[in-house]
Amino acid sequence: MPTLNEKSVFIYPCTKEEVSDIITSLNQNKSAGPNSIPVKILKLLKDDISLHLASIFNISFSTGKFPSRLKIAKVIPIFKQDSKLDCSNYRPISILSNLDKIIEKLMHARLMRFLDENMILYNKQFGFRKGYSTTHAIIDLIENIENAIDNNKFACGLFIDLRKAFDTVDHGILLQKLYHYGIRGLSNNWFKSYLLERTQFVTLNGYKSELNQVRYGVPQGSVLGPILFLIFINDFHNSIRFSKTFHFADDTGLLNIQSSIKAINKYLSKDIKELSFWLNANKLSLNVAKTIAILFKTRNKLIDKNLELKMCRKRIYTSQYVKYLGVYIDENLSWKTHINKLSINLVRANAMLFKLRNFVDKATLRTVYFAVFHSHMSYNCIAWGQMNNSIKRVSLLQKRAIRTINYASFNAHTTPLFDSSKILKFNDFLSVQNYLFVHNCFNKDSFSLFNDLFVLIPKIHSYPTSSSKKGAIAKKRYRTVRYGLKSITNSVTQSWNNFQTLFFHKDLINLSPSIVKITLSNHFFKIYSENNYNIP
Repeated sequence: MPTLNEKSVFIYPCTKEEVSDIITSLNQNKSAGPNSIPVKILKLLKDDISLHLASIFNISFSTGKFPSRLKIAKVIPIFKQDSKLDCSNYRPISILSNLDKIIEKLMHARLMRFLDENMILYNKQFGFRKGYSTTHAIIDLIENIENAIDNNKFACGLFIDLRKAFDTVDHGILLQKLYHYGIRGLSNNWFKSYLLERTQFVTLNGYKSELNQVRYGVPQGSVLGPILFLIFINDFHNSIRFSKTFHFADDTGLLNIQSSIKAINKYLSKDIKELSFWLNANKLSLNVAKTIAILFKTRNKLIDKNLELKMCRKRIYTSQYVKYLGVYIDENLSWKTHINKLSINLVRANAMLFKLRNFVDKATLRTVYFAVFHSHMSYNCIAWGQMNNSIKRVSLLQKRAIRTINYASFNAHTTPLFDSSKILKFNDFLSVQNYLFVHNCFNKDSFSLFNDLFVLIPKIHSYPTSSSKKGAIAKKRYRTVRYGLKSITNSVTQSWNNFQTLFFHKDLINLSPSIVKITLSNHFFKIYSENNYNIP
C-alpha cells in the first residue's frame, strides 16, 4: 500500500436540486428494480419528492447507515450459448432499485471528488473514470511498445485474466483500503453498511427464488461498484518492480522492456512471483490458462531464446496476437489480424445495409450506417488506422457502404456521395480524430499522462518562427520508419501540424472539441463539393 493518506473525506449534505437533477438524468427505458418507483413516475413527481428524498439520503450520510431496503437485487439470468442446462452458460444481470441509484450517484460524486483532489487513483487506470476511455489505454500501451522497438529492444506483454474479479472482492480488505485512502469514520461506516448484508433473488419465467445473502464482491449493476473495485486494485502496481502495469478496470497487464529475451525471462518472472503474492494477499484468483504472453519485436529480429514464463507451476501460453479491449494486437504491430476481423464485421454491415435499402429511406439508412458500420470502423482507429494498408482496405468497404445508402451503382464516384451524406471519408475522419486527441491532451488535466508526448514549439524557444506562430508541435527523432515515423505519436503530431497550418488564423486550441470537430469536418466537406465540379 502507498503512504497513508492523512486527509479524510467529508460527505457534505445533498440538496433538493441535486436529487432533482439526478432523477432527470435517469433512463426511463430501464427496469425500476425491487422496492422502487418507475422512472416515468419519478420524473413526474420530482418537484414534490426531491426534498423528501434529499432528507432521507442526508440522514443516511449523517448516521453512516445505508437503507436495507435498497440492498436487495433482482437477478435475471441471460442465456449466452451452448447448452441451456448448464448454469455457467448464463450471464446474471443484477437490477437494483432506482432509488438506490440516486443515493449511489450522490455518494459517487463526493467520493470521486475526494479521490481526484488527492490524486489517489493510479494514473494508468483508464477504466470507469470520466475523461478516460479504451482509446487512451490502447494508445498508452502501443506508445510504450513502439518506443521499445524503435530503440532496438524487446517488449513482452503479459495480459492477465482475473477470474470473476468483481464478484470475489473481500469486503474486509476493501474497507481497510478505503480507510487507508481517507474514507474514515462515518463515511467508512456508510460503505460498510452499503457492502454488508446485501441480498439477492433470481427471477425466471415469472418465478422468484428466496432471498440469498451476498457475502463477497462489489454490487453488480451498481453505480459505486466499479469505483470501489478500482480502489481495491489501486495498489497493484506497487507490487510490480521491473515492469510497467496497465489497467482498464479488471483488464490488467504487465509490459516488460529489455534488450534480450534472457533479461525478460529473468525480470518478468520476478514480477510474476510478486503478482502471485499480491493476488493471494488480496484473495483474488488468476486464470493461468487464459493469461497470455506476447513478445513484441520487429519481423526480422532474431531470437536467441524462447520465453519461459510460469505461474502456479503452469507455463504461460505465448501467442502471436492478443485481443485487448476489443482490439487485436499482433507481435509486429502490423494490425493485420485486427483488420481481418474488422473487415468481417464491415462486410456484414454492408450486407445488412444492402438488404435494408429496399424498405427504408435514405435518412434511415444513414442512421443505420452509423450504428452498424461507422461504430466498428471508428473504434480505436487512432491505434490501428495509421498504416496505409489499413486505410486502403477499410476505405474500400466504406465506399461500398456509401454507395448503398445513396442507392448508387457499384462503380459510382463516391466523393459527391460523401458530400451529400455529410459523412467523412475514413482517411479524413482519422485525421480529425488525430487532431482531437491532441486537442484533448492540451485542454484536460486528466490527460497529464500524455503531456510529455506533445510539446508546442513556442514552449521550446521564443524565436518567432513560422512554426511557432502556427502553434505546431515539435517532432521527435526516430530510428525506424515503421515504429518511429509511422508511430501513433508521430502520426497525430503530423495531423495537428497540418491543421494548424491550414487554420493558422483561428485559435483552434482554445475552442471546444465540438466546435473544432465541426470546423475540421466542414473543411473536408468543402473540398468534396469543390471536387464535384470536376466530375464529368
